[in-house]
Amino acid sequence: MKNLLLLEWRKVKYPVLIVAALCTALSIYLCSTVYQNYALEEQLEAWEVGMRIFSLIFPLIAVLPTGWMMYYERKTGFINYTLPRASKKDYLTAKWIVMSGSAFLMIFIPFFVGVLVVLFINNPIDVFYSRVNPDTGLGEPYVATNHIFGSLFTEQPLIYGFLMSVWKGLLAVLIASMGFVFSLHFSNLFIILTGPFVYTILENFILSVLPFEGYRLLTAFDPSSVLTTSLSPFSFIVGPALALITILGISFYMQYVKKSSIYSL
Repeated sequence: MKNLLLLEWRKVKYPVLIVAALCTALSIYLCSTVYQNYALEEQLEAWEVGMRIFSLIFPLIAVLPTGWMMYYERKTGFINYTLPRASKKDYLTAKWIVMSGSAFLMIFIPFFVGVLVVLFINNPIDVFYSRVNPDTGLGEPYVATNHIFGSLFTEQPLIYGFLMSVWKGLLAVLIASMGFVFSLHFSNLFIILTGPFVYTILENFILSVLPFEGYRLLTAFDPSSVLTTSLSPFSFIVGPALALITILGISFYMQYVKKSSIYSL
């Protein structure tokens, strides 16, 4: 398995490293500039407003650099030549590990680097209290009591930023897994590379209209995208669970209903 993982990593390492580097550079730029146009109360809020664009495009980041690999191996028949050297289970498992692990790194690294930039490189923000105490007429803190995990966000921002970066990376693994399943069963490269992104757009639209915006995958990825009153523990469960059900449903349908064959033998 170790040799298989190294072999698969060599196939995708350059696209993955290039995308990770570009996303990291973009996160540094955004976290250093965008917050200047906002009235903020806590230093880490500069990270939230700076990285917001990544919440929309993370499905593309998670899939584009690696999703093409299985497509071309199936199209050219190369995958059939792996049978004498590795079992189907080991080969496909190695591919999934590399694809999902790459997705984790391409999301975790830019986000956590953004946290470090905001906390240790940027100048301290000009604190602005947006809520006014009606008794004193003075501004008072608002974030600690109206932000998800507010006490951790305000008192231990580095830990909060690290944990949220890990969580975002895990959601990227979920989306990469969807792209991997698409690459196993579909022969259209466009569908493989953009399918997970289209899924998140449709899921976001449908749940927003119903309205269940607090249960979207986007909300799980970026809790600051909705009001705290719309959040609950299920906000971190429902969106990922729906994505997982979709992945399992597609896999089951293609294998047992459509009788789709991964290998062309």
